[in-house]
Amino acid sequence: MKKETELLWASEKYSVMAKGYNFYKDIQGKMREARSAEDYYEIQRLIADYKQKPYDKKALINTLEHVWGYFKKEAEENDKKHFFSLLNELKELEVVEMDDIPYEMKLFLHYLLQKYPSDFLNQSTFIKK
Repeated sequence: MKKETELLWASEKYSVMAKGYNFYKDIQGKMREARSAEDYYEIQRLIADYKQKPYDKKALINTLEHVWGYFKKEAEENDKKHFFSLLNELKELEVVEMDDIPYEMKLFLHYLLQKYPSDFLNQSTFIKK
């Protein structure tokens, strides 16, 4: 049960972080403290619950900046400029919550992952969904 939950958390952590950094910290703390099967079931339930929430714009921007860290050393200048242009467009949106990642950003994340492969991000539901 522990290993299964650790693998689930590894694949879902950025999806949860983008919904709210407080949700991410909640799960992170519960992962450290978990001992029993019930603890791990509770974590799995919380992950599922948090993923149903809308994206918090501030948390989404923070998560995208974290994800950029996987590409920044290899990324060509034009890819960097495009990523930060899309990020700035997101910052300028006059919303607090959203149902989905803006389409162009999602498409560009797929492009970046294909161009600059990352085993960890390849397992993440944040980009793959």
